[in-house]
Amino acid sequence: MDHPKRVALFGGTFDPVHLGHLAIARAARERLHLDRVLFIPCRQSPHKDNPALAGNNQRIHMLELALAAEPWALVSGVELQFPSPSYSWITAEAMAEIYPRSQLFWLMGADQWSVIESWSRPEHLAGIVDFIVHDRDGLINPRTGFRTHFISGSHPASAHEIRSRAPDTLPAEWLHPAVADFIRSCNLYGCRS
Repeated sequence: MDHPKRVALFGGTFDPVHLGHLAIARAARERLHLDRVLFIPCRQSPHKDNPALAGNNQRIHMLELALAAEPWALVSGVELQFPSPSYSWITAEAMAEIYPRSQLFWLMGADQWSVIESWSRPEHLAGIVDFIVHDRDGLINPRTGFRTHFISGSHPASAHEIRSRAPDTLPAEWLHPAVADFIRSCNLYGCRS
């Protein structure tokens, strides 16, 4: 049985997954010596009004394509099995059962860190995981009662921008080639290119 010591949970819509997501995960893995990073697409973010444009199976498949050459990265559909919206503390509890011997981390961007107090049961989540916060600007602050590790770096990719530009062109520099091909083959996001 597999017993990784240090596992990061990386939740998000991943609509679509892009090279910025992979860059963040790689930086966290290197900085914190992670054995595994689990990419966890959410069913419905409690912080977003609109559902993902790509279907659940399409988002899972895009993640599998993007991560195929990364043995340290796995895709988990655990949040897709839970009712909406997707709450991080429920996911963390489930992962603590799956990985009882592992130290768990929650990988997130500075945008979500700045509003974590609005999350459902943030203190409970903080009792289960350490937080890895990716910051582009180096301006974020620690919070009392939260075990936090800060990593920096930047990547220009934006899922919103990819979706907006898709009807005309896909930014190849932001997408794994297999993901770009899949988007085209399914005409996701109105892609015509």
